[in-house]
Amino acid sequence: MPSSLKGIERFFERGGDGQTLPFKLSALFSSYGYKKYRMSRFEEYSLYAENFDFLAGSNVITFGGEGGKLLALRPDVTLSIAKNSKATKENGEKVYYHESVYRLSRGNLGYEEIDQMGVENIGEVDLLAIAEQAELILKSLALFSGEYSLDVSHSGLVHGMVSQLGLSAEAKAKVYECIKRKSVHAFAELMEREGADQDAAAKVRRMIELSGPIDEVLPELGALIMGEEAADAYVQLMALSHEAARMEGGDRLRLDLSVFNHLDYYNGVMFNGYIRECPKAVIVGGEYDKLLEKMGKNVQALGFAINLGAAPAIHRGVADIALLYDESDNVYEVLEQANKLREKGKSVIVSKTRVPAVKTYAYTDGTLQEVK
Repeated sequence: MPSSLKGIERFFERGGDGQTLPFKLSALFSSYGYKKYRMSRFEEYSLYAENFDFLAGSNVITFGGEGGKLLALRPDVTLSIAKNSKATKENGEKVYYHESVYRLSRGNLGYEEIDQMGVENIGEVDLLAIAEQAELILKSLALFSGEYSLDVSHSGLVHGMVSQLGLSAEAKAKVYECIKRKSVHAFAELMEREGADQDAAAKVRRMIELSGPIDEVLPELGALIMGEEAADAYVQLMALSHEAARMEGGDRLRLDLSVFNHLDYYNGVMFNGYIRECPKAVIVGGEYDKLLEKMGKNVQALGFAINLGAAPAIHRGVADIALLYDESDNVYEVLEQANKLREKGKSVIVSKTRVPAVKTYAYTDGTLQEVK
């Protein structure tokens, strides 16, 4: 801990011990009434075996426990929270977590530990709950980066539109894959082979193509809607768009119907959050009432998970500045330069070799020169 008052202030402004992003996210979640949730690293393997589709194909690391039970290193947090939740529609639970999840790496040559934070709102999910969570995701993304966007979709709209095509379960599964990949050409070929109604197929095809700022895309999407299920979902998206217009960062909300997960678990809005520094979604979430229903619980649920490993280097505990030196430099002068930077609230690593840092300077001829 720093010894001076100003040093202590800077320590907590930075999040304490370099954990800037987790600290700020925890404070954000707590300000919305979410309580910290802690859990064991292990669960009985049966929980994951029974809900393997929910894990989106993630491999599970298993080992033998006491009494012959097969245990697993936790590959997912939501399943554990859902299993242990005592929430009802009258008395809901709002929790957040900061945990590691464990998954086998590609080729099963080892396992990786993924640093993850997230929130779960279990109880009743209405428009306010959905809008609040969209706002929470936007604020979380803003802590990651100045350049971010939030893609939203709705499983009811996708499922409702595809149902109007009158296809077999096998053909529907292929349509969902076309939507996920935004493959209009493959969809058109499939519709021709299946002999689907041309008007319905044309509307679904246009739905696949549509994406962009939600307030701009929804009017055209409205002209394509078929069936009561899709219509109900569309109304919900319209309401969310209206609320988002009043939110800070609400102009970053985009509609993209290729965003959806397993329809046996997810039944409502779905979110993918992106930042410029990472090609993949850093935040993934949605409404998953069907998972709770499968567990015999008469409640609704909405949540999202954040991959902290995708945070830019400035948020991952690296130093603000690396100060390079060599044997010819005056030791006192190098240390003095480093301390001057620290007095400005910067974390500084003094090193002979390049180390991870937001910026790198070399001490040359009594001056600091930035190294690109």
